[in-house]
Amino acid sequence: MWLICSQKPPDHQIEQPTRQNIIAVGQLAIVHKLSDRIVRKVPTAKSDASTRAIHIEAQVYRHLGKHTRIARCLRCGDDYIDVQYEPHGDLETYLRKNWVTDRFRHRVARQAIEAVVFIHSKGVIHSDLAARQFLVDPGYNVRLSDFGGSSLLGEDALVMENATHFLPRDEDAPNTVWSDLFALGSTVYEILLGMKPYEGIEDEEIQRLYSSNVFPSLDKISDGSWRKIIRKCWMSQYNTTAEILKDVPLPPLTTRLAMSVAQKRLARGL
Repeated sequence: MWLICSQKPPDHQIEQPTRQNIIAVGQLAIVHKLSDRIVRKVPTAKSDASTRAIHIEAQVYRHLGKHTRIARCLRCGDDYIDVQYEPHGDLETYLRKNWVTDRFRHRVARQAIEAVVFIHSKGVIHSDLAARQFLVDPGYNVRLSDFGGSSLLGEDALVMENATHFLPRDEDAPNTVWSDLFALGSTVYEILLGMKPYEGIEDEEIQRLYSSNVFPSLDKISDGSWRKIIRKCWMSQYNTTAEILKDVPLPPLTTRLAMSVAQKRLARGL
């Protein structure tokens, strides 16, 4: 059975997955670079969990459809997903390796929020939000990816966040909008400061601090609006992700003019 994620025909002039073209290995999937345009995700093993993760991710991409804030799924099969290769890589690595302006950080932070607003509007809980889950496309915009552990329309998620992004709760409790929002707050922190909250501290200590409502200092973030957003995400003070957009500060006028064009593209899902 084929699961078509877009109307583009498959590219037959590509490599097949080999040990030599592996570019990433995760808990549930291995990623191969098949060409300058295509990466392929396959299960890490023939286990039920990794195979199910590929199937869930394919379902999510089909459910979400094309959108300018979502990774570009090209084609899916029963045991693989082909996604467009983004040469700038993931956002976490990009921010650590490159000097970027505050304007860039603010822009991609807003785009990350827009991505989560969109998936929540479609009934998807990502369940592992972090800067590493966003890909930087050729226009230096970000696209959310890696939905293998996500919850689709109320189904159980396969994964949960790392300690730095984890809303304190019973580990058997379902992932929710609020657990995603907590992780989104930590993701915005990553984007603005270039490091994870409480980076370098043991997981158990991070969870103890979070459970006591003790959070990292936000003093190095100059804009009070962004500090407010992160704090409200951590304190579960938003009821929906869309509420966050009301608190996002307006960019400079020239950026707003460019964003008005981008918003028209966003509405068309390009």
